[in-house]
This record gives sequence, C-alpha cells and structure tokens, in this order.
Amino acid sequence: MKAFLFFLFYCLAFYQSNAANWTPEQIKTASTANEISYLTQPERDAIMYINLARLYPKQFVQIELLKYEAPKKYGNYLQNSTFKKSLINQLNRQNALPAYVYDERLYADAKCYANEMGNSGEIGHKRQNCKENNFAECCSYGMETGLDIAMQWLIDHDVPSCGHRDICLDKNYTKIAINIHAHKKWEVCAVAEFI
Repeated sequence: MKAFLFFLFYCLAFYQSNAANWTPEQIKTASTANEISYLTQPERDAIMYINLARLYPKQFVQIELLKYEAPKKYGNYLQNSTFKKSLINQLNRQNALPAYVYDERLYADAKCYANEMGNSGEIGHKRQNCKENNFAECCSYGMETGLDIAMQWLIDHDVPSCGHRDICLDKNYTKIAINIHAHKKWEVCAVAEFI
C-alpha cells in the first residue's frame, strides 16, 4: 500500500510539473543522475529540474515557472513573490549553461549532513558531526518532490541574497549530489552539494 501511495504521489507531482511539455531528448539531457540506482526518484528529479533551468532557461520559465505554485500546505505565498518575478527575469536573460553531472564524493557529504540535520531537527549550515567542506551547499526543508526542492532553491523566496539560486545557476560549478532525509521538525530535508 505504501509503495502504491508513493507511486500515486509521484505521478501527481509529475503531472503537476508539466514534464510532458519537455521533449524526451531534453529530459534525457537534464537527467544526468538517472542511472544512479541508490538515488531516490525525488533526488534524481531535483537534479533534473535544476538542469532543465540551466540548459533551457527561457523554456523553463514557460513550462515550469510561470504556473508553479508551492505545495498547498504552505499556502499561496508565491502568488505575488518578487523573488519568483526576479527568477523569471533572470532566466529570460540567461544563456544556456551545461548540465550538472552527478558526483559520488559530493553525495557522501550531502548524505551525512542531511542525516545530521534530519535526526537533530536543526536547520542551516552549521555542522556538528559531519566534517566541514569547501563545497557550495543548498538545504531545503519541508519540500517532498524533486520539483518543489529545485523550485525552493531557484526561487529562493525571502532569501535576500538569492544564494541558493546563485549556486544552482552558477556557470563555474559542474558537479552536484543531493540527499533527502526525514526531518524531525519539517518532515523532510534535502541537502545538495556543488563543486
């Protein structure tokens, strides 16, 4: 029953994301972690959606961003979000960037920190047990699908620096890994590392 509910939830998220409007070739090009068997589907999807924004910025606006609303449990805070509007403007001006490729070393780091935060219920970037690193890092809380995780970082609502967005769309970073873990306070958290 649990597997069926997860499948149903995934299908609903896939439908909501307008993924059918992308060509199979575009999805394949963006799905650089699709063959990594130990990643969950939401982890693979988060990488794919970040890559779609990098590879096809103007199309991403039309296919994904204009109609995107946050999960219903968080209300309609994006309806008049200046952060969403600034992302639309940025992507409409941005040139295509290469897709991120998956990196196993980054995954070990992301997994350690996602587990640490999830088990402690903490948020932020202050590590207690996981070693410090020199990677760029994004953390997400409360978002369950790959699309919602990617959008939380790309829109970066109420983050004045838009630091997560900057990392996701940085031309100097080429590698990524993401781990999603249960979180005591937010139900779920995700950590992405980039180099």
